[in-house]
Amino acid sequence: MTTDATFAKRFGKKSPTIVKRVTTGNVVVYTRVSSKEQADKNLSLETQKKAIEEYSKKHNLNIVAYFGGTYESAKTDGRKEFNRMLEFIKKSNGKISQVLVYTLDRFSRTGGAAIKIVTDLREKQGISVFAVTQPTDTSNPSGVLHQNIQFLFSEYDNQLRKQKAVAGMVEKLKKGIWVTQPPQGYDVIKINGTRKIVLNEEGKKLKNAFEWKLNGLKNDDIILKLRAMGANIYKQKLHKIFCNPFYCGVVSHGLLNGQVVDGTHEAMVSKETFLKVNNIISESPLYGVPHKAENDNIPLKVFLKCSECGQPFTGYLMKARNIYYYKCRTIGCQCNKNAKDMHQLFISMLANFRLKESLKKAVLFQLENTFNELTKSNTEKEKAIKTNLTEVTKKLDLIEEKFYVMGEMSKETFERFYSKYKAEQIEIIKELNNCQNPISNNKNILNRAIYICDNLQEMWASGNVVLKERLQRLVFPEGIVYDRKIGAVRTLKLNSVFASIAHTIGESSPNKKGTSPFLLGKSLSAEREGFEPPDP
Repeated sequence: MTTDATFAKRFGKKSPTIVKRVTTGNVVVYTRVSSKEQADKNLSLETQKKAIEEYSKKHNLNIVAYFGGTYESAKTDGRKEFNRMLEFIKKSNGKISQVLVYTLDRFSRTGGAAIKIVTDLREKQGISVFAVTQPTDTSNPSGVLHQNIQFLFSEYDNQLRKQKAVAGMVEKLKKGIWVTQPPQGYDVIKINGTRKIVLNEEGKKLKNAFEWKLNGLKNDDIILKLRAMGANIYKQKLHKIFCNPFYCGVVSHGLLNGQVVDGTHEAMVSKETFLKVNNIISESPLYGVPHKAENDNIPLKVFLKCSECGQPFTGYLMKARNIYYYKCRTIGCQCNKNAKDMHQLFISMLANFRLKESLKKAVLFQLENTFNELTKSNTEKEKAIKTNLTEVTKKLDLIEEKFYVMGEMSKETFERFYSKYKAEQIEIIKELNNCQNPISNNKNILNRAIYICDNLQEMWASGNVVLKERLQRLVFPEGIVYDRKIGAVRTLKLNSVFASIAHTIGESSPNKKGTSPFLLGKSLSAEREGFEPPDP
């Protein structure tokens, strides 16, 4: 073997494998519009599909699959239909020759990222991307360059649009107009063509959270009360609501570069209330540090209030004597109470709810009658409202179908009727929520209430701090008050179920201190709260 042959055999390098262009005649179609407004223009899905099918028929191409056909933004390539198409092509094993689109910006508007995708398709799989209204032969370098330039111009056009859009958003924000999706508790509606941001039914329930926070309730207790009202929310979200100035009518946005302005939207709470709640959050010893376990020795902390100044009690340990005390937060009030003594007073208060065996059936019967009577008058009204809601919902579905699907309605007509019917729907839902019974499955709930009444002292005394606090808030939603002048505890409000029981079992008879263990002779008409008793 010659020297040249030896070198060629040992050190010669083969040319890289060149993927030949697939020429099967099988193609896939990708169509899209980036927003619903484009459906009214030349870029409608139907227009794109029709042009591509005509091109395929003229050039004897076989369409094996359709992708897109929906509203997808091309600013990123994380689109579901787009990725489904790429996955289909990957699994086709060389059977697809082209991806047909109406224009290249229908395929992608990501500039360099789009160039990489079409390059990989062309060089690794032999598949070309072809725009039927912008025919370019990418089998040669000049055609590839032309296509790449078109992709870059599409991205440039996107950047210009974004710049204009952001400038417009900033101007609106400076006028107090919120331009993006509003936070939880708000709806966007149109009234006579004008965009309005208003509190929805959930928002009206969330409003209570601010008042409860001011009254000393913990976030866990607030969440339970909200859930009982039908507003499902988790702890982190509740904290974000408390700290979002949008809820007090103030617009704060990153585009404003630190500036805040009064918003045009409906405020959930006043600025004063919002600031007070945020002061409570910032002054909390748990603020900004890992959560610590609650102290089992002082479960009445915050729940217990001073009769003199109305401030919640805090708890502390006197290390010298190793004794826990409750203390009023007001400086100079000097209202201290041994924790064990306070617990005995509270347990004595709970003893007043214990039912005699002979009264249980009668109490249950009375409670059922009370709740049935309260909801009886609402049944027919609720039925009529639901009928109206069904009718207006059908109207909304009909005009959406005529506009989006069938194209039988102009945009102006659609917006006029949609605003009208949407406003009607919101009002009907409000009316429906006002008349519906807030407590379902009454009998089981009331049976649980009677069981808890029978075991209230034992459950509270033997339970951990979490169970104690839940029981406290369940029976006394607004806490209890300690009157040091007479050395007694009292409450100004009871859960409506326990209030009815209290009336039935003794009409709140006075104790040795001469005070009623419940409402001190005041009305037992507590608000109709949700009843979510802890597991016994």
